[in-house]
Amino acid sequence: MSDNRMGPKVVTAPTRRSMLATAGAAASLPLFGRSARAAGEAIQIGWVGPLSPPGGYAEGTNMKNAAVLAAEEVNAQGGILGRKVEITYADTRGMPAEGRTAAERLVQQNKVVAVFGEFHSPVALAEMEVFHKYGTPFMACDVWSDQITAKGYPEVFRNAPAVSLIDVTIGQWIAAAGFKNIAIIAEKDDVGLAARTLVQQELTKAGIKFTAVDADPNLTDFTSQILRFKSAEPPFDFFLSVYAEAGAYPMVRQAHDLGFAPTANCGIYNSGGEAVDPTFWENVGAAGQWLVTENVGLPKAAWNDKTKAFVEAYRKRQNADPSGAVMESYDGAWLLFDAIKRAKSTEAKAIIHALETTSYVGARGKYSFSTSHEPAWHYHQFLDAPLSLLQYSEVKQGQADAPIVWPKKYATVPYVYKKPGS
Repeated sequence: MSDNRMGPKVVTAPTRRSMLATAGAAASLPLFGRSARAAGEAIQIGWVGPLSPPGGYAEGTNMKNAAVLAAEEVNAQGGILGRKVEITYADTRGMPAEGRTAAERLVQQNKVVAVFGEFHSPVALAEMEVFHKYGTPFMACDVWSDQITAKGYPEVFRNAPAVSLIDVTIGQWIAAAGFKNIAIIAEKDDVGLAARTLVQQELTKAGIKFTAVDADPNLTDFTSQILRFKSAEPPFDFFLSVYAEAGAYPMVRQAHDLGFAPTANCGIYNSGGEAVDPTFWENVGAAGQWLVTENVGLPKAAWNDKTKAFVEAYRKRQNADPSGAVMESYDGAWLLFDAIKRAKSTEAKAIIHALETTSYVGARGKYSFSTSHEPAWHYHQFLDAPLSLLQYSEVKQGQADAPIVWPKKYATVPYVYKKPGS
């Protein structure tokens, strides 16, 4: 366990009202001198993510646990530059306003030299405006919006796949699986609409018909939409849910209970991370069997020595398998540790330069970050971020044990899609 003096701290997010006062006060503070520290003083690093509702706090907590493990490991090795590492954990509650406030507090009060984490794209987009303002390096770990890297901020890096990687892959898989008529429900926000558009472009290329409906991210009753889909002619043979918010689980349950999908005649996919969340089976039960989803972790067959060591350590500590998001958080910490070590400095510009020249093997493979702006989202993106599609073949199946159906280089089964009952 960590020593209390050097151990992890939790910063709880203030209210929106106090956020305005904090942001105003922070704007008048100097923007320099953050790394002028005594040689023996701990290196301060920040972590951001949801640790309480309404955000995805279950996965956020697991991501924090991975970061705690990384900090303990690096300190057991003697720290960095002869100094201990101290991580401050900021609870953003999945809310952009609170994420922005947390970012201000990390930079201005905690004097962090870099930040990593996050689980919600809208929150990361708010946080990175703060990090850009102060020039603080930020490693975005499980947020998929293209805009996170497309904005071209030199401080922002991403070790997770972008929407353009994920949803193009989903569209290509749908075509490879032979589906002909697709029903789509997407969350009506920037991330959901961008994801839907990318999938539709791939379906159009393949000549596949589709009907799309956009819904409020806070909606939890999809009975009317699903019943319309169920009665459509010609019938739909696949249901794609591009939904990562509170409605994802009810949507999956309702599609099952209303007899729409999954059936022998209609498959189902949920995109957005909910289907690999620790609470998935608890929330959907038998409705989750045969569902297809993406996993951003390195497939088991491709695990390297660091993956195996991390999984073993995490299982021992948490009695659970780490998800892709958890691996991203762990590697996010080590990518910053590695950059600071190679930079031989905690100065922001030196860390950013070191990140741009990264060649580091982590739990999710070998990392490097693009410096190309063509297309815009490539900038500071980990272009080789692992991505695989899995299909649950059993109720309560762990994601590490679920058959991988796509892409072929990672596939663990001979089929691209398995119909229920086949």
